[in-house]
Amino acid sequence: MANRRFNRQQRKMIMIITFAVMILLITAVIVLSVNLADIYKKYQADEEYIAVQASKVYEYYNEKDVILMDDPTYGEIWLAALDDVPLSSYKQENLRIQGDYRYYTVNGEKTSHLGIDVSYFQQDINWQLVKEAGIEYVMIRVGYRGYETGSLNKDTRFDEYITGATEAGLHVGVYFFSQAVTVEEAEEEADFVLEAIAPYELSYPVVYDWEIIGGETARTEGMPAQMLTDCTAAFCNKVAKAGYIPMVYASKRQALLKTDMSALAGFDFWLVEYREEPTYPYEFQMWQYSPEARIPGIEGDTDINISFVDYSAIRKPTAESTE
Repeated sequence: MANRRFNRQQRKMIMIITFAVMILLITAVIVLSVNLADIYKKYQADEEYIAVQASKVYEYYNEKDVILMDDPTYGEIWLAALDDVPLSSYKQENLRIQGDYRYYTVNGEKTSHLGIDVSYFQQDINWQLVKEAGIEYVMIRVGYRGYETGSLNKDTRFDEYITGATEAGLHVGVYFFSQAVTVEEAEEEADFVLEAIAPYELSYPVVYDWEIIGGETARTEGMPAQMLTDCTAAFCNKVAKAGYIPMVYASKRQALLKTDMSALAGFDFWLVEYREEPTYPYEFQMWQYSPEARIPGIEGDTDINISFVDYSAIRKPTAESTE
């Protein structure tokens, strides 16, 4: 009799435990489904802009192609080519060089646009002289995140520069020097930039400039490659949804070795490569080819660029068109 009571108690306990486990499993499935739906919705929103921008017609590598590049440690190295990133349409024979200035031509006609990028390091600038020197556009630093403190800072000359450049008739775009280590920080940076540029009219892109600082005091030391890619996409997507054209700035080495360019192929790319001609294998829309140009109206050296796209002629996408 005692054994039968014990068995009934055991069966009752097992039923209670089983019922509790089922309730927990059902709750977990519901929570997971809601989270997955939110994630999928966000993924769709992010991917929609990328898909629109990547709808141009390009040539591509195939999965068996490789890229030869120089590495400061190993010398020549081979990289597997990305078969889902557009190939560069740049042709060496179309480049023209005149002193510090470079031009790109198609069928003998100049198709590129000459520009500079500046921050408070350039100090006083005579924008009228810059304009008269043949510069067509300027990329102005909005601000930066401290690589040690992580604090957000506005460039002390930003408002002065963007006002002066615009009044002189130059086209303007902006860039932010990022040291974000999380997606949340990258989105915070995008909000910071969007608030700073709200009073002004931009005709060139809003650029995400994340660079490796190096050293033990840099909070970005050891930044995971996937996190860098995620931060870049988060910043650019937020900029796109606000109605601006986003752009990614990086060196050839950083782009090929530290970033997943397949995930970022939908965004325009600003290449920094200090050579007679670029060797980056994939498509890029802007090229910073020297940090030592001498431009009338600016004392000292200045970064100089050419844009293969006339962004001033492009209708900016609206937030409604990217959602």
